[in-house]
This record gives sequence, C-alpha cells and structure tokens, in this order.
Amino acid sequence: MSQEKTTPSVEIFLHLSLLLSWVVPIPFIDILVPIIIWQATKKQSPQIEPHARNAINWLISSTVYSVVLLVTLVGTILLPVLWGLRFIFPIIAAIQASKGKTWKYPLAIDFLGSKPEKQLQRAAIGFLSLVVIPVAALLGSIVWQNNRVSWLDSLSPTTGTVSQVNEKTDEYGDTLYQPVVEFEGPNGDLYDVSPLGWTGSPTYKKGESVGVLYTPTEPQRAIIDSWSEKWSMVTVALVLSAIVFGFSLIPSIFCLIVQRFSP
Repeated sequence: MSQEKTTPSVEIFLHLSLLLSWVVPIPFIDILVPIIIWQATKKQSPQIEPHARNAINWLISSTVYSVVLLVTLVGTILLPVLWGLRFIFPIIAAIQASKGKTWKYPLAIDFLGSKPEKQLQRAAIGFLSLVVIPVAALLGSIVWQNNRVSWLDSLSPTTGTVSQVNEKTDEYGDTLYQPVVEFEGPNGDLYDVSPLGWTGSPTYKKGESVGVLYTPTEPQRAIIDSWSEKWSMVTVALVLSAIVFGFSLIPSIFCLIVQRFSP
C-alpha cells in the first residue's frame, strides 16, 4: 500500500512564522513561534526537522550578522540588505515547502547540527549573540553613571535667580515652559542656565531662587540642582539597557526550558 501524501502546511507555516515580527510588535515572536511549532509538531510530522533546522539556523545566523553590522561602518549599507533577505528567504523557503522540497537558507551557518538531542541547547547558545549589544549598552550606561557621579562631586553649589521663563507652543497647541536661571560665577560674571527640557507647566517663577551646580573653571557648563537634571538621562539609559538585556535572554532561556521538559 502506498503512503498517502499530505500537504506540508506545518512546514509552510513554520517558515512564514519568521515574518511575524514584521506584522506583530511582540519582541522575539519571530524566534519563539518557529521553535514552538517545531517542538509541538515534530512527533506528528517528523519531516519538519530539516525545515526547522534550516529556519532556526538562519535566524541565529542573521542575528549574528546584524550584531556584527551594527558595530561596523559598513553596517549602515548592508543592514537594509540583510533585513531584505530576512523578509525574502522565509517566503522562498515556504514556496519550496509547498512543493515538498526542503530549502537551505543561503548564508546560514549550521549552529544546530545534525544531532536532534543537542539542537535546542545549541540554539540557546547561538541566540546568546542577541545579548552582545544590550550588554555593551548596559556597561556603557554604568560607566556613564560612574563618570556622572565623579563630575557631580566636582561641582560647586551656588544659588541663582530665575530671570525669565521662556514659552513656546508645541505642535498640538499646548504651551511649554523653560526657566532661565541667572547665577554669579567665581569672578563675578553672570551666567545663564536652563533645564534640558521643556515642561507643560512652569516649574519656577520669575524671581525665584534656584540651586545651581557649576564648575568654577567652566561656569557655562552649569546645571540646575535637581534630581531630574542630575540623574534623569543616565537613569533612563540604565533602565532601558537593563530591560533590553533581560528581553534578549528570552530566546536562549526559552530554548533551554523547552529542552528540559521535552520528552
């Protein structure tokens, strides 16, 4: 009796799931969904193994290429080309799968290997390339914070007076405010300092006394003595880089968890 030929719908969907990030704004959905499809259907459809291997290898390889290009000068030229290939290759693979063929993604490095019992573990190691840029950003933010602390410790405190409050209208018609604080430098000269941003309501009134921090040798680099002026930017950088770093670990952790509980 001849074996009934089935339509390779699972393989097609696996390849097309690599495109989910283009339409669904969920971090790493184009990585997690193919792994889920692969692990959930490999017993019922063992023919999915080479398709999954090729697709996951391409995901890891293109991620590694992206990381390399992001830190090189040619990245601005080649990154759009790589993103185009990330869109085109899964479509070609899905078309080939609809014909019952297995298509190996060009430029893909075989991270997973041929041993099924080691593939998820090797995929987890491969996806660790995602953490390179967030780690660099996190370390850079920590260095920035340390330098910021040293710089703030070197500043001299003084008291300034709000000489005026600037106003402007944003694109939505709302009025924004920014105070200008005048203070006296070490040689008796007067200098102006303003907050980095504008606010929706006045934070200071004209004539009000405001704390100022400045460098005696460079009084023009003064800042207003408030938490937001001293720490807001470095805090945002630290928090964002830590969040991105945490998210970047998800694919590797997911692969290890799936491997741990796979029969």
